[in-house]
Amino acid sequence: MQINTAQLRKEPVGAERNYKIDELAGENNDNRVSGEVSLIRTNRGILVTGKLDADIKGICSRCLGEAYKRITFHMEDEYFPLIDIISGVHLHPAPEDFIIDNSHVLDLNEAIRQYIIMSTPTKLLCRPDCPGICPVCGHELARGNCSHTSGSSDHRWDKLEQLKKESKV
Repeated sequence: MQINTAQLRKEPVGAERNYKIDELAGENNDNRVSGEVSLIRTNRGILVTGKLDADIKGICSRCLGEAYKRITFHMEDEYFPLIDIISGVHLHPAPEDFIIDNSHVLDLNEAIRQYIIMSTPTKLLCRPDCPGICPVCGHELARGNCSHTSGSSDHRWDKLEQLKKESKV
């Protein structure tokens, strides 16, 4: 998602351009991002604002199957040029700033990637009521119960199980 800003940077402060986005993003191009962004000329660079939706794909935290979720995020970042468009003087933005490269191209990919990461739930689920997997055999419980008893099968818990039974007396 690269946008040439040369013409916008020659216009006065406050000039604005709007762009529709509908592209694939992410490490494996498996997240669709759509929405609209506005580029506004500032006295230092270009302010990018917008509301975007992303369809993300990940792994369910309970059953380890595929999980899909639609997230919405608002972005607002200022991009700073490496070179002044009028004088050609090289500028030195801070290392953490988003930049407009020497060809006057603004690349939204990194900002969108960061917003997707921040907006993604920590525990992505394939569905809200996902039962997960059996801790003993790994059977997916959504397909039915496995043959294990509901008791503990890990011998490290035997003493606690025994205390639990004794405390009921």
